[in-house]
Amino acid sequence: MKFFWKLFFSIMLVTECFVSIGGFILVNSEFSNALQREIQSAYEENDLVFFSLRQALWSSNAFLASWGVDTAYGEEDISDFVSNEMMIQMAGGMKNLVLCDKTGNVLSGIRKKEFDDKLVKTLGTEKRGYEIMKTENGYYIHCARPIKILDRYFYIENYHDITDVFNNKSERIRTLSVLLLLLFFVGGIVIFLISYWLVRPIHLLVQATHQLADGMNMKPVVVSSQDEIGMLAKDFNRMAEKISDNMEELKDYARRQEMFVANFDHELKTPLTSMIGYADMIRSKRLSEEQTILLANQIVQEGKRLEVMSKKLMQLTVLKQKDFTMRKVSAKYLLTSIYDTVFPSMQEAGIRFLGEIQDDILTVEPDLMKTVCINLLDNARKAIDGSEGEVIFSGKCGKNGYEISVKDNGCGIPANDLPKISEAFYMVDKVRSRGKGGAGLGLAVCMEIVELHGGRMTFESEPGKGTQVKVCLYERIKNR
Repeated sequence: MKFFWKLFFSIMLVTECFVSIGGFILVNSEFSNALQREIQSAYEENDLVFFSLRQALWSSNAFLASWGVDTAYGEEDISDFVSNEMMIQMAGGMKNLVLCDKTGNVLSGIRKKEFDDKLVKTLGTEKRGYEIMKTENGYYIHCARPIKILDRYFYIENYHDITDVFNNKSERIRTLSVLLLLLFFVGGIVIFLISYWLVRPIHLLVQATHQLADGMNMKPVVVSSQDEIGMLAKDFNRMAEKISDNMEELKDYARRQEMFVANFDHELKTPLTSMIGYADMIRSKRLSEEQTILLANQIVQEGKRLEVMSKKLMQLTVLKQKDFTMRKVSAKYLLTSIYDTVFPSMQEAGIRFLGEIQDDILTVEPDLMKTVCINLLDNARKAIDGSEGEVIFSGKCGKNGYEISVKDNGCGIPANDLPKISEAFYMVDKVRSRGKGGAGLGLAVCMEIVELHGGRMTFESEPGKGTQVKVCLYERIKNR
């Protein structure tokens, strides 16, 4: 059974049980109180007759004794005397009064046909009692108590109508039953709506969980409440967002790994195929000395490219360890040494090479930072074809740290290639890169080194106008 129906039926059951039990307790309590009042009224009527008879007997005996008359009544005399007194009481408004002896024989009055002498026979000579019986005309309380007249015991019986009490109880029970039916239908609708309102956020969370489990793009669960369910929904949204981001990262990582393997296979196979082909031609054909030297040179060039690629792969593998020791160095000293190292190759390529370096103290691993700068300057050199080439190598202090920049006026990079250029083996122009000894691993190595230093590397480029690469170092800088 779903949680919604469990909640709905539980609330309905508890509500109906408590209302019905509470209602019946109230009805029975009211009935019991009313019945006790009627019993007390019946006893009061009985007491009134009892005391009236005793007073009448005392007065009669005293009067006769004062005149010297014998007061030893016979049973018939007592019966006549009591009958007269009972008639007086009945004339005063008392109804249904009976006098009987201890055997239950009626001496005065008329006993109702539904009642018998059972109550009288169960009473002793010291206590009174009552019984409630249903007759064809309604409900009655039958009261009886003993009275001693001239050393003889008699019993006074009276009847009290309590039909209204039972009718009121029946009416209350009918009213309660109607209220319970109304509560069942009207309350059921209200409880259904409340249960739906309470369970709806959970239902949305269940749907979102299914979407997340099926790998679908999950929309955030909208819950406006600030209670525990609302907090759960917010936490679930944050968790789902984090999981979605992790899934995207895993997919991207898997894609990049797949591309890495494919590119590595291609980059390894291409020079090996060329080397094998050239070597086979030298071995199997008669070639001139010039042709042999040309083919041998091609083999050497492809071998060098393999050497560069293996070196870069080794650097990437070593960088994953991230256990290098950082040192404080002068930015001007470090970058000037890099400038001096690269200057001859720039001059040989006919490129105007400018340096604009501000001094500061950097906390870096010098050799790794040299690798970054030399890779970036080498990429800038390869991007320039023809004359009037220019590369600007700068280092300056910024608000947030030290910024190293390499700017060229080369061929530039298309906008759709910018997000991919730091991937291993990715080359914007494969023909140009291979022709100049590239392996497509330089920027991947640079990105790893910059991240190792807690920095960030950004690219700005426009095809035909050039490229600018900025390396911003934050956490590794200690300003003077």
